[in-house]
Amino acid sequence: MRIVIIGNSGSGKTWLAKSLAEKASVSVMHLDEVFWLPNGFNEQRDPTEVSRLIDSKKDKPVWIVEGVYGNLASQFLPSALALVWLDVPWAVCKQRRELRGAESKAHLNREQSEQGLLELVHWAEAYWSRLGSSSYVAHLEMFETFSGYRFRLQNEAQVDGYLKSV
Repeated sequence: MRIVIIGNSGSGKTWLAKSLAEKASVSVMHLDEVFWLPNGFNEQRDPTEVSRLIDSKKDKPVWIVEGVYGNLASQFLPSALALVWLDVPWAVCKQRRELRGAESKAHLNREQSEQGLLELVHWAEAYWSRLGSSSYVAHLEMFETFSGYRFRLQNEAQVDGYLKSV
């Protein structure tokens, strides 16, 4: 099992990765933990360190990687067997972010400021219009060009069905 899960913030990537990991006793690499230095979401990791972390994981026989960062996720694709794209509407992502409430301040046991959360919501809302590797357009291109098993899940029923089939 070598699975990459991509999607917008609030799409359910972390939940799906954890659910798959529990079923298969596989470790999960959260790209937030690769991109950001420990103890917060305020300082990016040095690119050399990011590359080292990715290289240490991608050649292992089993893993699950999840995150919005297309430039990081794409580095796992040559070794991946499957790509799962959680392509859910903004209303769903927004509702999930709001339901997290205070939990979002400590997402993945890391602190985030109120200002940082507000910026994240604005950034996530622009998923369909922004450019760059963490955008809808970039995720679509990754999905369309990936040669392994591809799953584009657009609602909770499809996610549940995928999880039951694995």
